[in-house]
Amino acid sequence: MKIFRNLDDVKHEANCVLTTGTFDGVHLGHQSIIRMLHEEAGQRGGCVTIVTFEPHPQFVVNAAIKDGLRLLTTIDEKIEILQRFQIDRLIVIPFDMNFAQLSSQQFIEQILVKRIGFRTIVIGYDHAFGKDRQGNFEVLEQLSQRYDYKIIVCPPFALDGVVISSTKIRRLLAGGAVEQAARYLGRNYQLIGTVVPGEGRGRTLNIPTANLSPISEQKLIPQSGIYAVWASINSERYPGVLYIGTKPTFAYQHQTIELHILDFSGNLYGNNITLEFISRIRDDHQFDTVTELVARIEQDKAMARAILGC
Repeated sequence: MKIFRNLDDVKHEANCVLTTGTFDGVHLGHQSIIRMLHEEAGQRGGCVTIVTFEPHPQFVVNAAIKDGLRLLTTIDEKIEILQRFQIDRLIVIPFDMNFAQLSSQQFIEQILVKRIGFRTIVIGYDHAFGKDRQGNFEVLEQLSQRYDYKIIVCPPFALDGVVISSTKIRRLLAGGAVEQAARYLGRNYQLIGTVVPGEGRGRTLNIPTANLSPISEQKLIPQSGIYAVWASINSERYPGVLYIGTKPTFAYQHQTIELHILDFSGNLYGNNITLEFISRIRDDHQFDTVTELVARIEQDKAMARAILGC
């Protein structure tokens, strides 16, 4: 997959099958669009191209939700996932206020037709684009007569009668429903964090933990609680128990993310750890004594082993 982050580096390809969107999460709905791209490209012999944006357009144009929006995938995660789908070209357009002022017609004519090139465009059933998201199928259809391209509208992708969307997956994760979110994503939800110094309390309890700081402030952190996870460190994968919360037993003031890796010892400071959320074990809880907390953590570890099969 060729990756372009500057439109000036993109070679115009007239015989191209293209789609455009934020693709946050690259979930099963997005994957259905990618399959349709490949089907059309196979029939026409054209290259498969995805056009996306960085940062997420809502961070630029919608101040009201800027602080509340959290991403399912950072741009690096999105690239890594898309590389699995045999995309020929991924074009990442830098999104700023100047770009946001392009009308839907200008976006089609100046960017898609003249700069990138395409013969067929595949869009989701509810796709909108251009300034104030005024662009839609009707705009594309009007211009198709002038520029001689084909439009394919991908129908909504539903699982168990539910139409999948990035918004619905965010809500699931915000409620701790990581297993259902994984079904809609087509993979386990991931969070990457750097190991940073903590208070060292876990080691005094004989339950050492790695304190994690997410590498992206924009990344969605699932609901507080205890989770069974897989933790990848330097290409090695370990079972673990993850805590997200404010440590109410110790009257802590800030949210922490602490990982206990089962059957592991070693210094992890400075390492990046990729977490895969498998199942939520329980809510965060304030215990009356540290002894009760430790006993419950031992139960959590046993439950994690059963869930992860280790």
